[in-house]
Amino acid sequence: MSKVLNVKDVTKTYRLGEVPVQALRGISFELHEGEFLAILGPSGSGKSTLLNMVGALDRPTSGNVIIDGVDISELDDNELADLRKNVGFVFQFFNLIPRLDAQGNVELPLMISGVPRDERRDLAKRALEKVGLADRRHHKPSELSGGERQRVTMARALVNNPSFLLMDEPTGNLDSKTAVGVMELVADLNSKENVTIIMVTHDPEASQFARRTVRMRDGLIISDEVN
Repeated sequence: MSKVLNVKDVTKTYRLGEVPVQALRGISFELHEGEFLAILGPSGSGKSTLLNMVGALDRPTSGNVIIDGVDISELDDNELADLRKNVGFVFQFFNLIPRLDAQGNVELPLMISGVPRDERRDLAKRALEKVGLADRRHHKPSELSGGERQRVTMARALVNNPSFLLMDEPTGNLDSKTAVGVMELVADLNSKENVTIIMVTHDPEASQFARRTVRMRDGLIISDEVN
């Protein structure tokens, strides 16, 4: 398996006024193609800060975050933006555009990238098929359930064929039954489509769908176990 992410001794320190706050205290782990990793921890554990690092949304204070062989600390803002195209993002809040149907929402990143109309329609349709929404692609977000909206965000994240999918509390805005359905879909995407996934969550039940769980507390990894 090829390595898609390498995090080496990463620290992150913020300043709260004059007071330094060490959000990450030396984090190291690797992610290989086809893995499904859950990063589990309570609020304040540093998992959201780590999410920003592995998604190339922020740079570490020290250490290295290497995505597809590229160290993000060596990139300027434009190069970071280009690198983010290799990462698919799924957030707790769906961030869908209300006036666009599911197809249009999934096509959006392709449109921004300048993909021709016919090609992006075909790619978006296939991405919606992967998440089981081919028959709902002409429905707007207001006409979809919470679980269906989350599936649209997953299709949008997958449409560029990213190196890995980064999920931030994907079940946090869903009821328990819907959450299980979404997590079963995520596990299927990993096992059947070989989609590489990192999921950040505070929910131990959601983490059980992953193949591997890293537990965080106080800016440190306290365990790294195969499920």
